[in-house]
Amino acid sequence: MNYTDIHTFLIIASSPSLSKAAESLYISQPALSHRLSNLEQELGSALVVRHKGVRTLELTEAGRRFVPIAKKWEQLWLETQKIDIAQPQTPLRVSTVDSLNVYLIPHASASFLKTHSACKLSLITMRSNEAYRAVENHELDVSFITNPHFFKKVQTIPLFQENMTFICAENASYEDTLPPSELHTDNEIYIPWSNTFLMWHDYWFGTHTDARVSLDNMSLLKHFLRLEDAWAIVPSTVAHVLMEKGGFRTAVLEDAPEPRMCYAILKDRRKASPMVNAFIDELLKTCQFFPEVTIVGEKYRN
Repeated sequence: MNYTDIHTFLIIASSPSLSKAAESLYISQPALSHRLSNLEQELGSALVVRHKGVRTLELTEAGRRFVPIAKKWEQLWLETQKIDIAQPQTPLRVSTVDSLNVYLIPHASASFLKTHSACKLSLITMRSNEAYRAVENHELDVSFITNPHFFKKVQTIPLFQENMTFICAENASYEDTLPPSELHTDNEIYIPWSNTFLMWHDYWFGTHTDARVSLDNMSLLKHFLRLEDAWAIVPSTVAHVLMEKGGFRTAVLEDAPEPRMCYAILKDRRKASPMVNAFIDELLKTCQFFPEVTIVGEKYRN
């Protein structure tokens, strides 16, 4: 029994005669009769009344009982054919701090989507403290943050750390190696990267210094760094992207800030979905391209 036989029978059942059924299927009447005979032989019952001189089509009792079954059979077959055409998409809701959007998250996302075509990825930018609440409320599957907090129902997992780098315009008047004491905050493009960075910054520049420009958006950083003698301290991946654009240079900063740590936060690491694990794996693979980035401890899923 196959779809052709079932479909042929349903056309016969809705037609006034076998000849009209054959016309509807664009086949000859002998071919139609052959299909019908095959189906009747498989079912072990005659489905159509055959009498000489009878021009109108009439179903047998078995034929009438088989009509609703055939309709269900045909519907199930059609639904199975749609499985490959319209694969169900699996949603993955991810948030990240803005600085990770400069390089790491876009590249990790592109690699992830190449091997997870059924995933419907949702990416939003969110501050660390806001991300905790969203994960706790099941609004996010995973979030990548840099300022860890304590939330009783959310797990914080260290993933990697990256060095902090001094950067300025190519024509800025800074030596290739310099101590923080030679820097002035009235030329600084300031971004509050993490709590450890804030402590370092307060130690060297005081708690009440005024930066030339304060930012929380990475897309603006390259514009303000072109100001005369402007400088900033940024994660190494951000410095890498700026250097690729041209017009900037880095310098060795003595007594530099501690490397910035990046964390994944999620409800329960043990119950994380395969999609979450795969996305984190791609992020860590992307980190391996940077010598200034160190994956912390064992692999995420170990």
